[in-house]
Amino acid sequence: MSAARRIAYVEMIGGAAGDMLLAAFLDAGLDRGALERALRGVVAEGWTFAPERVVKRGIAATSARLVVPGEDGAPDHDRTHRHHAGPHRTLADVLAIVERSTLTARQRERAAAVYRRLAEAEARVHGVDVTTIHFHEIGQIDAILDVAAFCVALDLLEIDEVRCSPFPIGDGTIRMEHGTYPNPPPATAELLRGWPTRAAAVAGELVTTTAAAILTTLASPGGRPDLVVERIGYGAGTSDFTIPNVTRVSIGTVSLRDGAGEGPDGDDVVVLEANVDDMSPQHYELALERIFAAGARDAWLTPIVMKKGRPAILLAALADPSDEDAVARAILRETTTIGVRVRTERRHVLPRTHATVDTPYGPVRVKEVRLDGATRVRAEYDDLLRIARERGLPLPEVARVVERSLDAQGVP
Repeated sequence: MSAARRIAYVEMIGGAAGDMLLAAFLDAGLDRGALERALRGVVAEGWTFAPERVVKRGIAATSARLVVPGEDGAPDHDRTHRHHAGPHRTLADVLAIVERSTLTARQRERAAAVYRRLAEAEARVHGVDVTTIHFHEIGQIDAILDVAAFCVALDLLEIDEVRCSPFPIGDGTIRMEHGTYPNPPPATAELLRGWPTRAAAVAGELVTTTAAAILTTLASPGGRPDLVVERIGYGAGTSDFTIPNVTRVSIGTVSLRDGAGEGPDGDDVVVLEANVDDMSPQHYELALERIFAAGARDAWLTPIVMKKGRPAILLAALADPSDEDAVARAILRETTTIGVRVRTERRHVLPRTHATVDTPYGPVRVKEVRLDGATRVRAEYDDLLRIARERGLPLPEVARVVERSLDAQGVP
């Protein structure tokens, strides 16, 4: 595995809810202004956001409740009572909100994947088709924004992979729309099927349906990874338990090998390929967006000629072995091919470090790589693109100004 791979480890000390995950990322240094701008592109008005510092059983944490008047009885992040205010949206309703948003293609695809997984779980519980499912708490605006916030946070914090601890399961019962159910509620239990869980001697719902949908869609199970931890954040829940009601997020890079850091590191990747000869060229743009959203590190199209002189396209993607199935499914779903070839290859990658530098346009993130004593620094393309859009400037001009600023500061 590459030394530069950034991992966020979600540790459910007191469980997890959508707002607790958001709060943990904020506590770990997520840019609140950039996050709120992204969320206003999902739902522009009608909600407020006021993170605050709290203490849970002696642990200082951030609380980050999104308040939506009219849909704010006791929403999903209040895990002791279940009221039901506001409309009950369908999967199509939620996906339309996500698709109309100004989130990036990768963020939209991730958010949509969370809701598709939830709809499938609800459909299995109720024995109906996914198109007829009406979301309750997780269909409210605050939950939609919590899901979007998690997807935005992964990009803003440059997180390549999310892993999570076993899910804690509390005692007691839960009051819901259809009555009183054993803990965890049916949809949450369905989402956690096949994932590690642990019994917790706490009376209450520790993992909400929102958090279960987010983590089982976008994270990987397993124990704590070997990390060089750079940031730690604690997100607080609204309830008080006998244990600290917090979610902890540790963000860092995979530990370097002895002597590494100045030369290339090696890792294994999978290359997925498909020959496509019966698909409109206009459809490749969205297909590639969703292949990237599924976890591909890179993807490309190559013109080829198949048997009998038929022109075709070789679609290829590069992915981490853990993302092989997700990327293969995206290729099969988003193109007309009926098969995907996969092979494993070894590559050499220069370790990267990340920093933020001041420029005439404000802070800009940069990546730095080193080899044999030489250093190369490049500004993040997404930051340059954001500045160009916000200021109405040509992208090449923004890039030149930022590069001159880096040179003036002695940044190689």
